[in-house]
Amino acid sequence: MAALSRNGLRAADVLSAIAVVAIWTYFLVFARMGVKKAFTPWDMAFLRFSFAACAMLPVFLLRPAGQRLGALSLRQATILACFAGIGFSCFAYLGFSYAPAAHGAVLMTGALPFLTAIAAWIVLGEPIAGRKAWGLGLILLGIGFIGWYSLAGAISGEESSTWRGDILFPCAAACWAAFAVLLRRWKVSPVDATIAAALIGCALYVPVYLLFLPKQIMTALLADILLQGVYQGIIALVVSMWLYTRVVQAFGATRTAMVTALCPGLAALSGIFML
Repeated sequence: MAALSRNGLRAADVLSAIAVVAIWTYFLVFARMGVKKAFTPWDMAFLRFSFAACAMLPVFLLRPAGQRLGALSLRQATILACFAGIGFSCFAYLGFSYAPAAHGAVLMTGALPFLTAIAAWIVLGEPIAGRKAWGLGLILLGIGFIGWYSLAGAISGEESSTWRGDILFPCAAACWAAFAVLLRRWKVSPVDATIAAALIGCALYVPVYLLFLPKQIMTALLADILLQGVYQGIIALVVSMWLYTRVVQAFGATRTAMVTALCPGLAALSGIFML
């Protein structure tokens, strides 16, 4: 019975990892679609935080008054929100306004395992050796090829703005890598992490957006607003973060991040049909 229980938990964690890959793949495609079609990058972040906050607010309010952030302090929750919420979202959406989904897939989700391994080595002391080192080396080689292609296009004038996105995507990955390592270090539960990113991220970002950032959400179709809000906010933030935190606790930050190496190929194939 104990063996079956362990196998069942393992199967649930593997299924959670597969779901994360699927959600992240279409996050790349829908994000590029949103900034190309109807929204500024800042609109996309606003939709992400506002829909996610609406989904998580009842959970937050139903908790006891002194335990609404769970085991997290306000400082820890704010740090997580700044990395996984504001930092990741703004760098990613701004990157997609310059570069295609395939570049985001390689330079953001593809770079994530490498950056997470470095962060885990620095913060958690996790070694980088053996097959892990070889795998990370191949990832770095792929990133180098994309970077060279982008630089060559910028020099020739064929893709004059793509390089900007190619710089922003690794910045987004670095934010998420820091978030993943802190999840492991602080032993954050999935619900606590999601509340921090959704609600504190919304409280920090939305006032700045409303007062200072460029917008074109007023001219967007309601169907586009609902599509991006539901996917970016509820699926790609709330559901994905809950699943990702669960998988990090089961497999570790570096192994979890290496699962996202599946995203570049899947996103490139999806982009052919959807973009």
